[in-house]
Amino acid sequence: MFSATFRYALVSLLEMATAQSSVKAAEIAASHNIPSSYLNNVLFELRRLGLVTSKKGANGGYRLAQAPEDINLLRLHQGLAGANGVNRVGESSGALIWLHQLENRWLNELEGTHLSDLQHWVNAPINSTSAWQSPGRSTPAGSDGSDDSAATEMSPS
Repeated sequence: MFSATFRYALVSLLEMATAQSSVKAAEIAASHNIPSSYLNNVLFELRRLGLVTSKKGANGGYRLAQAPEDINLLRLHQGLAGANGVNRVGESSGALIWLHQLENRWLNELEGTHLSDLQHWVNAPINSTSAWQSPGRSTPAGSDGSDDSAATEMSPS
């Protein structure tokens, strides 16, 4: 569902969000086993989208250009997808309708989630209730009485 570019972008943004200073691309690549050349392309895209800034030199590296609460994951996904971006148009085939509904659930989840939500969720204790909730939700998926079993199953654990 999500490209390697999106995944690596999230990892990089989370590293920057928790850092006290600039983060070097080589450090991100090494700590997450990401190919350096691929990560450099991802970081270029994040700069192009205005999400990070960079500074060259010994004290250089990458930093967030926006506050974590201002970085929406749907906009990140759309920005990285470019012309092949998100398509919320339905199809007439039953299987394709189901796939579009499933995709829309994921996109709605991304739309309601910001980097700050993900930061909180990632740092939550594993045995806490919030560790299995979707990051952008205030209640566990489906506990509001809605039939959201697919979102619950899709939420990372």
